[in-house]
Amino acid sequence: MSEISGVLPWTKSCFVCGEQNPDGLRLRSRIEDGRVFIDYRTRERDVGYRHIVHGGIAMTLLDEVMTWAAIVKMEGMCVAAELTTRLRHPVEVGVLIRVEGWVLRSSKRICFTEGVILNESGGVLLSASGKYMPMPEEGLELCEKDFIVNSKAIHPSDIIRRHAKD
Repeated sequence: MSEISGVLPWTKSCFVCGEQNPDGLRLRSRIEDGRVFIDYRTRERDVGYRHIVHGGIAMTLLDEVMTWAAIVKMEGMCVAAELTTRLRHPVEVGVLIRVEGWVLRSSKRICFTEGVILNESGGVLLSASGKYMPMPEEGLELCEKDFIVNSKAIHPSDIIRRHAKD
């Protein structure tokens, strides 16, 4: 696959990117130089303990960028098989963070990824690794129907080639 760059597609329902999810974050991921990014200002409603973002929210953001990195590499929908994260510094509420994910290596059956959450100065707050597998066939059609096609984003069929409908 040639190197792609730009805003990645989004869906109707996803918690992170879904434009119709009333409880979701409605964020847009982008890719350049093989890395997937989300810039996000943490919110009061992301709190886990007083002034610190809940670890589940942080891991969800990391999963999003690592999943997209795997999808692009594998040219098909992927699901997490294993996620590991390491807290280096708390993510505080009300700060701008960059969430970044990339692929280390892959085979037909598994894709190994890494990701980080960085503060505004580029310091690592959390690091993560993940193993992603191709999505089972029975889930592919539902995923394809959930994508929003938008002229501001890369078309899903330009990424998800194995499962693109003609």
